[in-house]
Amino acid sequence: MSSPTINSPQMSFPSLEEINNLIRAIINDSQAGLTNTPGEGQIFTDNPLVSPFVLPMLNSSIREIYRELRNVGDPQLIFDNYIIEGLPILDSPTNGPGGADPTVQTTLSTVGYFDGVQLWPNFQLPSNMLYPTKLWERCTGTNDNFEPMHQVQDGLPGQQQNQVLGKWEWRQNVINFMGATTKRDIRMRFYGSLPQFFSTTMDYSSTFVPIQDSADAIAYCTAVKYARMLGSPGLADLLVESKNQLFQLKNATTRRAQSVNYKRSPFGNSSGDINSEFFYGSW
Repeated sequence: MSSPTINSPQMSFPSLEEINNLIRAIINDSQAGLTNTPGEGQIFTDNPLVSPFVLPMLNSSIREIYRELRNVGDPQLIFDNYIIEGLPILDSPTNGPGGADPTVQTTLSTVGYFDGVQLWPNFQLPSNMLYPTKLWERCTGTNDNFEPMHQVQDGLPGQQQNQVLGKWEWRQNVINFMGATTKRDIRMRFYGSLPQFFSTTMDYSSTFVPIQDSADAIAYCTAVKYARMLGSPGLADLLVESKNQLFQLKNATTRRAQSVNYKRSPFGNSSGDINSEFFYGSW
Protein backbone atom coordinates (compact mmCIF):
# COMPACT_ATOMS: atom_id res chain seq x y z
CA MET A 1 0.00 0.00 0.00
CA SER A 2 1.43 3.34 -1.00
CA SER A 3 0.39 6.96 -0.64
CA PRO A 4 -0.32 9.15 -3.68
CA THR A 5 2.79 10.49 -5.37
CA ILE A 6 3.59 13.95 -4.05
CA ASN A 7 5.70 14.96 -7.04
CA SER A 8 3.16 14.45 -9.80
CA PRO A 9 0.50 16.89 -11.07
CA GLN A 10 -2.11 14.13 -11.09
CA MET A 11 -5.65 15.27 -11.89
CA SER A 12 -6.09 18.71 -10.32
CA PHE A 13 -3.68 18.47 -7.42
CA PRO A 14 -2.37 21.94 -6.55
CA SER A 15 1.35 22.60 -6.14
CA LEU A 16 2.74 24.28 -3.06
CA GLU A 17 3.85 27.13 -5.32
CA GLU A 18 0.30 27.63 -6.59
CA ILE A 19 -0.95 27.72 -3.00
CA ASN A 20 1.78 30.11 -1.84
CA ASN A 21 1.17 32.46 -4.77
CA LEU A 22 -2.50 32.64 -3.81
CA ILE A 23 -1.63 33.27 -0.16
CA ARG A 24 0.67 36.12 -1.18
CA ALA A 25 -2.12 37.62 -3.28
CA ILE A 26 -4.58 37.36 -0.37
CA ILE A 27 -2.25 39.04 2.13
CA ASN A 28 -0.99 41.65 -0.36
CA ASP A 29 2.58 40.35 -0.58
CA SER A 30 2.90 39.72 -4.33
CA GLN A 31 5.65 42.23 -4.96
CA ALA A 32 9.16 41.35 -6.16
CA GLY A 33 11.46 39.82 -3.59
CA LEU A 34 15.10 38.75 -3.27
CA THR A 35 15.49 37.87 -6.95
CA ASN A 36 13.47 40.87 -8.14
CA THR A 37 10.79 38.54 -9.56
CA PRO A 38 7.24 39.90 -9.32
CA GLY A 39 5.01 37.69 -7.19
CA GLU A 40 7.68 36.02 -5.05
CA GLY A 41 6.91 38.26 -2.10
CA GLN A 42 9.01 39.89 0.57
CA ILE A 43 7.41 38.45 3.73
CA PHE A 44 5.56 35.22 2.90
CA THR A 45 8.32 33.77 0.71
CA ASP A 46 9.39 30.26 -0.30
CA ASN A 47 12.80 30.89 1.28
CA PRO A 48 12.92 29.31 4.79
CA LEU A 49 15.77 31.61 5.80
CA VAL A 50 13.62 34.67 5.11
CA SER A 51 10.25 33.19 6.14
CA PRO A 52 10.74 30.26 8.55
CA PHE A 53 7.04 30.36 9.52
CA VAL A 54 5.72 29.53 6.02
CA LEU A 55 6.27 25.76 5.95
CA PRO A 56 4.91 25.14 9.48
CA MET A 57 1.79 27.16 8.62
CA LEU A 58 1.32 25.31 5.34
CA ASN A 59 1.68 21.93 7.03
CA SER A 60 -0.79 22.95 9.74
CA SER A 61 -3.34 24.00 7.12
CA ILE A 62 -2.85 20.82 5.09
CA ARG A 63 -3.35 18.67 8.21
CA GLU A 64 -6.49 20.68 8.99
CA ILE A 65 -7.89 20.06 5.49
CA TYR A 66 -7.11 16.34 5.79
CA ARG A 67 -8.95 16.14 9.12
CA GLU A 68 -12.00 18.02 7.87
CA LEU A 69 -12.27 15.85 4.76
CA ARG A 70 -11.72 12.67 6.73
CA ASN A 71 -14.62 13.60 9.02
CA VAL A 72 -17.00 13.77 6.06
CA GLY A 73 -15.76 10.48 4.64
CA ASP A 74 -13.81 11.83 1.68
CA PRO A 75 -12.61 8.80 -0.31
CA GLN A 76 -9.30 10.53 -1.02
CA LEU A 77 -8.38 9.68 2.59
CA ILE A 78 -9.56 6.03 2.40
CA PHE A 79 -7.19 3.15 1.72
CA ASP A 80 -8.58 -0.28 0.91
CA ASN A 81 -7.61 -3.87 0.13
CA TYR A 82 -4.48 -3.80 2.28
CA ILE A 83 -3.71 -7.47 2.84
CA ILE A 84 -1.46 -9.08 5.43
CA GLU A 85 -0.89 -12.78 4.82
CA GLY A 86 -0.08 -15.50 7.30
CA LEU A 87 -0.65 -14.01 10.75
CA PRO A 88 0.85 -16.60 13.13
CA ILE A 89 -1.29 -18.83 15.32
CA LEU A 90 -1.83 -17.74 18.89
CA ASP A 91 0.72 -18.75 21.50
CA SER A 92 -0.19 -19.32 25.12
CA PRO A 93 2.30 -18.97 27.97
CA THR A 94 0.46 -21.88 29.60
CA ASN A 95 -0.70 -24.12 26.75
CA GLY A 96 1.94 -23.38 24.08
CA PRO A 97 1.54 -22.59 20.36
CA GLY A 98 -2.01 -23.18 19.13
CA GLY A 99 -3.30 -23.93 22.62
CA ALA A 100 -6.59 -22.22 23.32
CA ASP A 101 -6.28 -19.87 26.27
CA PRO A 102 -9.02 -17.36 27.26
CA THR A 103 -6.40 -15.16 28.96
CA VAL A 104 -4.53 -14.48 25.70
CA GLN A 105 -5.06 -11.57 23.32
CA THR A 106 -2.97 -10.88 20.23
CA THR A 107 -2.18 -7.49 18.70
CA LEU A 108 -1.22 -6.09 15.32
CA SER A 109 0.69 -2.80 15.36
CA THR A 110 3.21 -0.80 13.35
CA VAL A 111 6.04 -2.76 15.02
CA GLY A 112 4.70 -6.27 14.48
CA TYR A 113 2.21 -8.98 15.45
CA PHE A 114 2.23 -10.15 19.07
CA ASP A 115 0.95 -13.75 19.25
CA GLY A 116 0.56 -13.86 23.02
CA VAL A 117 4.19 -14.74 23.74
CA GLN A 118 6.46 -13.22 21.10
CA LEU A 119 6.49 -10.36 18.62
CA TRP A 120 6.69 -11.10 14.88
CA PRO A 121 8.12 -7.92 13.29
CA ASN A 122 7.39 -9.00 9.70
CA PHE A 123 3.64 -8.46 10.15
CA GLN A 124 2.88 -4.75 10.55
CA LEU A 125 0.13 -2.21 10.12
CA PRO A 126 0.77 0.29 7.30
CA SER A 127 2.79 3.25 8.55
CA ASN A 128 0.27 5.79 7.21
CA MET A 129 -2.72 4.18 8.94
CA LEU A 130 -4.74 6.40 11.30
CA TYR A 131 -7.48 3.93 12.18
CA PRO A 132 -9.19 0.94 10.55
CA THR A 133 -12.84 0.89 9.53
CA LYS A 134 -13.36 -2.69 8.31
CA LEU A 135 -11.51 -6.00 8.48
CA TRP A 136 -12.00 -9.29 6.68
CA GLU A 137 -10.18 -12.63 7.10
CA ARG A 138 -9.56 -16.01 5.48
CA CYS A 139 -7.42 -19.07 6.06
CA THR A 140 -3.81 -18.64 4.91
CA GLY A 141 -2.78 -20.65 1.87
CA THR A 142 -6.24 -20.71 0.32
CA ASN A 143 -8.04 -18.77 -2.39
CA ASP A 144 -11.15 -18.48 -0.23
CA ASN A 145 -13.25 -15.36 -0.09
CA PHE A 146 -12.43 -12.91 2.68
CA GLU A 147 -15.17 -13.03 5.29
CA PRO A 148 -16.10 -9.91 7.28
CA MET A 149 -14.90 -9.67 10.86
CA HIS A 150 -16.87 -8.11 13.71
CA GLN A 151 -15.63 -5.02 15.54
CA VAL A 152 -16.61 -5.27 19.20
CA GLN A 153 -17.79 -2.26 21.16
CA ASP A 154 -17.17 -3.20 24.77
CA GLY A 155 -14.01 -5.30 24.65
CA LEU A 156 -13.00 -8.70 23.35
CA PRO A 157 -14.58 -11.70 25.09
CA GLY A 158 -12.39 -13.96 27.22
CA GLN A 159 -13.18 -17.30 25.61
CA GLN A 160 -11.59 -20.35 24.02
CA GLN A 161 -10.09 -19.50 20.63
CA ASN A 162 -10.85 -21.44 17.46
CA GLN A 163 -9.72 -21.50 13.83
CA VAL A 164 -10.86 -17.94 13.02
CA LEU A 165 -10.03 -14.56 14.50
CA GLY A 166 -13.65 -13.49 14.19
CA LYS A 167 -13.56 -10.32 16.28
CA TRP A 168 -11.32 -7.27 16.56
CA GLU A 169 -10.99 -4.12 18.62
CA TRP A 170 -9.12 -0.88 17.88
CA ARG A 171 -7.47 0.13 21.12
CA GLN A 172 -4.30 2.10 21.97
CA ASN A 173 -3.58 2.51 18.24
CA VAL A 174 -3.29 -1.24 17.62
CA ILE A 175 -5.72 -3.89 16.39
CA ASN A 176 -6.50 -6.39 19.13
CA PHE A 177 -7.64 -9.97 18.49
CA MET A 178 -8.38 -13.03 20.61
CA GLY A 179 -6.01 -14.98 18.34
CA ALA A 180 -6.69 -18.05 16.19
CA THR A 181 -5.46 -21.64 16.11
CA THR A 182 -4.76 -21.42 12.34
CA LYS A 183 -2.76 -18.92 10.32
CA ARG A 184 -4.95 -16.15 8.97
CA ASP A 185 -4.84 -13.62 6.13
CA ILE A 186 -6.52 -10.31 6.90
CA ARG A 187 -7.76 -7.59 4.57
CA MET A 188 -8.19 -4.02 5.82
CA ARG A 189 -9.92 -0.79 4.91
CA PHE A 190 -8.70 2.26 6.78
CA TYR A 191 -8.34 6.01 6.93
CA GLY A 192 -4.75 7.01 6.37
CA SER A 193 -2.58 10.07 6.47
CA LEU A 194 -1.44 11.82 3.30
CA PRO A 195 1.89 13.56 2.76
CA GLN A 196 3.04 16.58 4.70
CA PHE A 197 5.99 18.67 3.62
CA PHE A 198 8.96 19.24 5.85
CA SER A 199 11.96 19.63 3.56
CA THR A 200 13.32 23.16 3.35
CA THR A 201 15.10 22.35 0.08
CA MET A 202 12.16 20.96 -1.93
CA ASP A 203 10.94 22.54 -5.16
CA TYR A 204 7.58 24.13 -4.34
CA SER A 205 6.55 24.22 -8.00
CA SER A 206 6.88 20.44 -8.45
CA THR A 207 5.53 19.33 -5.06
CA PHE A 208 1.79 18.66 -5.00
CA VAL A 209 -0.85 18.30 -2.30
CA PRO A 210 -2.80 15.11 -3.14
CA ILE A 211 -6.27 16.59 -2.59
CA GLN A 212 -8.10 17.72 -5.70
CA ASP A 213 -9.15 21.36 -6.00
CA SER A 214 -7.83 22.17 -2.51
CA ALA A 215 -5.70 25.25 -3.29
CA ASP A 216 -8.28 27.85 -2.20
CA ALA A 217 -9.14 26.10 1.05
CA ILE A 218 -5.49 25.62 2.03
CA ALA A 219 -4.54 29.17 1.02
CA TYR A 220 -7.30 30.86 3.03
CA CYS A 221 -6.72 28.56 6.00
CA THR A 222 -3.06 29.57 5.96
CA ALA A 223 -3.89 33.25 5.50
CA VAL A 224 -5.99 33.03 8.68
CA LYS A 225 -3.00 31.68 10.60
CA TYR A 226 -0.79 34.44 9.21
CA ALA A 227 -3.33 37.14 10.11
CA ARG A 228 -3.59 35.77 13.65
CA MET A 229 0.17 35.90 13.98
CA LEU A 230 0.15 39.59 13.01
CA GLY A 231 -3.02 40.51 14.88
CA SER A 232 -4.44 41.76 11.60
CA PRO A 233 -7.78 43.65 11.58
CA GLY A 234 -8.68 41.65 8.45
CA LEU A 235 -8.78 38.38 10.40
CA ALA A 236 -12.57 38.28 10.67
CA ASP A 237 -13.07 38.52 6.90
CA LEU A 238 -10.43 35.86 6.28
CA LEU A 239 -12.13 33.54 8.77
CA VAL A 240 -15.43 33.86 6.93
CA GLU A 241 -13.86 33.13 3.56
CA SER A 242 -11.75 30.28 4.96
CA LYS A 243 -14.88 28.60 6.35
CA ASN A 244 -16.65 29.12 3.03
CA GLN A 245 -13.83 27.55 1.02
CA LEU A 246 -13.65 24.60 3.39
CA PHE A 247 -17.43 24.17 3.23
CA GLN A 248 -17.32 24.08 -0.57
CA LEU A 249 -14.55 21.48 -0.52
CA LYS A 250 -16.44 19.25 1.93
CA ASN A 251 -19.74 19.84 0.16
CA ALA A 252 -18.32 18.37 -3.03
CA THR A 253 -17.71 15.11 -1.14
CA THR A 254 -21.19 15.21 0.37
CA ARG A 255 -22.90 15.82 -2.98
CA ARG A 256 -20.99 12.95 -4.58
CA ALA A 257 -22.07 10.64 -1.74
CA GLN A 258 -25.73 11.56 -2.34
CA SER A 259 -25.71 9.46 -5.50
CA VAL A 260 -25.58 6.34 -3.28
CA ASN A 261 -28.39 5.16 -0.99
CA TYR A 262 -26.61 5.32 2.38
CA LYS A 263 -27.87 4.19 5.75
CA ARG A 264 -25.97 4.75 8.96
CA SER A 265 -24.74 1.53 10.55
CA PRO A 266 -24.77 1.23 14.35
CA PHE A 267 -21.43 0.81 16.11
CA GLY A 268 -20.44 -2.82 16.39
CA ASN A 269 -22.73 -4.23 13.70
CA SER A 270 -21.90 -7.51 12.04
CA SER A 271 -20.04 -5.89 9.14
CA GLY A 272 -17.60 -4.20 11.50
CA ASP A 273 -18.45 -0.62 10.59
CA ILE A 274 -17.83 2.21 13.03
CA ASN A 275 -19.84 5.39 13.55
CA SER A 276 -18.09 7.38 10.86
CA GLU A 277 -18.81 4.73 8.22
CA PHE A 278 -22.01 4.14 6.29
CA PHE A 279 -23.95 1.20 4.97
CA TYR A 280 -25.53 1.41 1.56
CA GLY A 281 -28.23 -0.69 -0.01
CA SER A 282 -30.71 -2.80 1.92
CA TRP A 283 -30.15 -4.42 5.31
